[in-house]
Amino acid sequence: MKFFLLAFMCLLIIGGAFYGGIYTEKKHGNTVQAIALKEKGATNAVAKAKELEEKIEIAKAKGEVAKAILAEEKLQVKSEEYKKDLTGRSKRVVVIDPGHSSIVDLATEPEAPGSKIMKIKEPGGGHGDFTKTPEYVVNMVVAVKLRSLLQEKGYTVIMTKTKSTQVLGSIARAEVGNKAKADLVIRIHADSSDETSVQGSTMLIPTDTKYTDSIYKTSKEYGQIVFNNLIKVVGMNSRGVVEKSDMTGFNWSKVPVMLIEMGFQSNFTEDHLLTTDSYQDKLAKGLADGIDQALK
Repeated sequence: MKFFLLAFMCLLIIGGAFYGGIYTEKKHGNTVQAIALKEKGATNAVAKAKELEEKIEIAKAKGEVAKAILAEEKLQVKSEEYKKDLTGRSKRVVVIDPGHSSIVDLATEPEAPGSKIMKIKEPGGGHGDFTKTPEYVVNMVVAVKLRSLLQEKGYTVIMTKTKSTQVLGSIARAEVGNKAKADLVIRIHADSSDETSVQGSTMLIPTDTKYTDSIYKTSKEYGQIVFNNLIKVVGMNSRGVVEKSDMTGFNWSKVPVMLIEMGFQSNFTEDHLLTTDSYQDKLAKGLADGIDQALK
């Protein structure tokens, strides 16, 4: 009897090992097959792109401008397909600009290209009337939290700076977004007023001028979406979306841009809220979800 039981157990062990081996091999095979198919798709995309590049060169050599333009348009489509094939989605780029620095720079720069109006590069920002917390501290904390949330959502995120001791003028900040060809630049700030009763958040966007005409509509659309979501998530007072024509960072930007005023450091309640971790988390989440909604 013991012999039969021992033999039965051996059969079970051998059978289980055999099944496990088949299952693992099958699973591995499916994974390898999936990778192979993906690589094949990427290879085909590259081959098609090269073929189109050759057609473009031939068309240009023959002076066939129309054909060259058509081939270039197809190449652009194929390039986007290739990127999506590799990543699953075309990565969007968001630039986050934490407002102000711990170091003041009184040098000036033109408000807009060719303008004679000069603005101070770094005035230093405000501070909490009650907590005495510098604005640049609040801005940086929320900016870092926002970066993490956007990265989790799959965005490529670039910070104009990562330390509050770094000094950048508004033109230099705008150039970070321009060079990155960002899908959106968001500037993080806190507000202040002579009236301690004033509270709430404001979204600033460019006015439609000769400097901002190409980015005005998109900035306004994105700004409204992000702001609406922020107000909903945080439950704060809305002071609306306001257009500004005198902001250097807007006038030098070639990509959609917005500036969020997260609350008033001159207000007792908001000054204290802006320094709390949980409220900063809410602000970052409201902005991140809004940006994600705007860029989808």
